[in-house]
Amino acid sequence: MTKVKFNLLSAGYCEANRSHALRKSSSKTIKFYATYAHIEHPVFGHILFDSGYASRFYEATKNYPFKIYAKITKVFIDEKDEAKNILKKKGIHPSDIKFIIISHFHADHIAGLRDFPNAEFICSNVAYQDVKNRKGISALKRGFVPSLMPDDFESRTKFLSFDDATKEVDYLGKTIDLFKDESILICQLEGHAKGQIGALLNTDKKTFLISDAAWLKQNYIDLHLPNPIVRLFFDSWSNFKTSLYKVHNYHKAHPETQIIPCHCEETLKELTYSK
Repeated sequence: MTKVKFNLLSAGYCEANRSHALRKSSSKTIKFYATYAHIEHPVFGHILFDSGYASRFYEATKNYPFKIYAKITKVFIDEKDEAKNILKKKGIHPSDIKFIIISHFHADHIAGLRDFPNAEFICSNVAYQDVKNRKGISALKRGFVPSLMPDDFESRTKFLSFDDATKEVDYLGKTIDLFKDESILICQLEGHAKGQIGALLNTDKKTFLISDAAWLKQNYIDLHLPNPIVRLFFDSWSNFKTSLYKVHNYHKAHPETQIIPCHCEETLKELTYSK
């Protein structure tokens, strides 16, 4: 089993209402950080899981119908905080990124993709097929902004199918052993977005990147559901609940694993301060 190194970073944030993320909780504005993971593999080098926001989001949502996205979701991102620039500060050039695993195709997960010209993309085929031909209002309803996608996306992408899954993991079901060395196992976390995937990393302290299967740690620890109003933006509420139960049960069975909901400020700060 090959071990990898992991670092949680963020590229911008949007504002959200806590009572939407946690049903019946106090109503106050909180920050939903657009986190992404930098993974170092001893053979395959630098890998990202998602890419966060980038300032091109503003241009991409300047006109209707995508201006509605920007109005509903107030986004804050400075160029200095984009993934490419944060990584440069760590001595990692954008061309050094060999792979980017895409959890799903919402703007806060793909806005930085164009900044990594040498990366091979990895995503669920189901997720991509759901958005690839969508434009205008149809795309907007999926939280998908087509202009954020690299022009050569398909030629640079490995599309995953769970029909080819090679490994079963308790509570998570079928997983894909990405590099055939058990360093990164890809699992299905449907519901928030069609075809959404997560990644179980073989780090010193195992790490589970769950994307939007939960927004805050209270969601998966306490099975505290979001406000039902968010169903309007989900692909499948029933699948979302199934995925949340998966994460909850995995957490109970493996409490030593650090679980990363992609927008949880508390989790981001815990990992940042522990370094």
